[in-house]
Amino acid sequence: MSAATHEIQQVIAQYGSALDTHDLDALAAVHRDDAEWSFAVRDQVVMGPIRGRDAIIGFASAPPDGPPVQQRHLLTNTVITGAADGTSRATALLTLIAVDGTTPVIVATGTATFTLSVADEVWRIATLRIAFDNPPLPH
Repeated sequence: MSAATHEIQQVIAQYGSALDTHDLDALAAVHRDDAEWSFAVRDQVVMGPIRGRDAIIGFASAPPDGPPVQQRHLLTNTVITGAADGTSRATALLTLIAVDGTTPVIVATGTATFTLSVADEVWRIATLRIAFDNPPLPH
């Protein structure tokens, strides 16, 4: 595994961890200033693009509908391509789990596609598109 591949895997892990712990500073740190997020269900865009790191952090900091729950963003089977020219694409399977009380519930599954770029030897997320397999359940 190349150093770039390892660094990209770490950025993706830090992204998921920052969402799970509500660490908005850490979430901001893994995104470019001009980053974009979008969400789709079965290839139909349902939200986005959300443009700019500040807008992304604003979106991530908004409280979800309903009572607060602990979420886990599990990103697995990550495949990384590119990286030699300072840009890379990574895809990962996403399983979103919410725990309300004592029962974990799979809220959604899908594929997360990241475009990342390196500047000053630091990899950051440029774009993120999450294509859900199903509409996320209310949680």
